[in-house]
Amino acid sequence: MFDCVSPCQVVIRPHQKPLSLVEPDKPSGEARHTKHRKLSPDICSSNLGRVSRNRISKLLELGIFAKTFDRKTSAKLADAIALAGYDCTQFNMASIGLETLPEELDHARLDAVKRDFEASRVGVPVVSGTYNMIAPDPDVVEQGRRGFRVLAEASKALGYSTITLCTGTRHAADKWKSHPDNAGKGAWRDFRAELDRLLEIAEAHDVLLGVEPEPSNVLSSAQAARRLLDEVRSDRVKIVFDPFNLVDWSTREHASDTLLRAYDLLADSTSIVHAQDMRNDGNPCAPGNGFINFERLLNLFLRGGFSGPIIAHGFDESEAASTAKFLRELLPSKGSVR
Repeated sequence: MFDCVSPCQVVIRPHQKPLSLVEPDKPSGEARHTKHRKLSPDICSSNLGRVSRNRISKLLELGIFAKTFDRKTSAKLADAIALAGYDCTQFNMASIGLETLPEELDHARLDAVKRDFEASRVGVPVVSGTYNMIAPDPDVVEQGRRGFRVLAEASKALGYSTITLCTGTRHAADKWKSHPDNAGKGAWRDFRAELDRLLEIAEAHDVLLGVEPEPSNVLSSAQAARRLLDEVRSDRVKIVFDPFNLVDWSTREHASDTLLRAYDLLADSTSIVHAQDMRNDGNPCAPGNGFINFERLLNLFLRGGFSGPIIAHGFDESEAASTAKFLRELLPSKGSVR
C-alpha cells in the first residue's frame, strides 16, 4: 500500500489508493476493543525500514499516563500500571500528591518512588512539566520555569530523560484554551524566548524537551512545530506526536491526509507517540474506539524506525487493560514475558 523510504518521506505507489489513517464509520457506541484485527501482510511488512523488527521489539515500550490511576502510594500506582499491561508511564508528580511542577522535591521520597517502580518493572522515561509558557502574567511564567528546573534536577533520581511542555496560550486562566493573540508575532517571540531559557536548563541537567502541537497553544499545528525545529536546530527539542491534537473532528474525512502530512513533517524528531483516539463528536476516547486508525499509524512509525515509548491516554482506568491489549496486538512482540 505504501513505502516509507525514510522517517520523513512517504511514497504512494502508482495506481494504488493512499494510506488511510481513519477508521470507517461505526455505529454510535460500538467499541473496537471487542474485536482485534490482525495486521495484514501488506501493512505489517517484515521490512520496517532502517531498524529491524527484532531491534524495535527490544526498544519499544507501551506506556500510559500515570494520572489515569488514582492511588494513594507510589507502590500501588506502579502495581496498577504493571497489572494493566504497561511497560512504562508518563509520570506526573500530581500522581503522588504533589504539584505537577513542585517548588521542591524530597529526594528520599523520590528514591522510594524509584524503588517502587523498579520493583513493579515499570519504567519512567518521561514526566509532565506543563505550564503556560506565554501567560500574560510574567509571574506565572517564572513560577512555571522554577518548577521545570526542579523537575530537571530530579531527572536522575527517577530516571526520566524527557520533560513534556505546554507551549502556551495568551489565555490568562487556562493553559489549554485558545486565544486570538496566539497567532501573533509577539506570542511566538515570547515562546521562543522562554524555550531558550528551558534549553539552558535542559543542557545543564541533560534532559530533552517534549513539545506537542496543540490547536489551542502557540505551537498549534504540525507546520508550526516544523518551523520551530528548523529555527531551534537543537537535538534536545523533540516532538510528542498525538494524533488527537493534529486532526479536526469536523473535517475527519481529511484526517488521513492530515496525519500523513504531520508524519512527513515531524517523524524525524518524534521521540514519543501519544495514543489518544477521537470520537466523531470530537471528544477523546481510548484507542480503537474512535476514527483514528492506530493500526496503520503505528505501522507507519515502525516502518520509519521509531523506537520510543507509545503512551496511551484520554480514557478512564476501567479501559486501561483493554487498551493495552488492543495496542499490544498492533506492535511487534517483545519476545519475552514481562
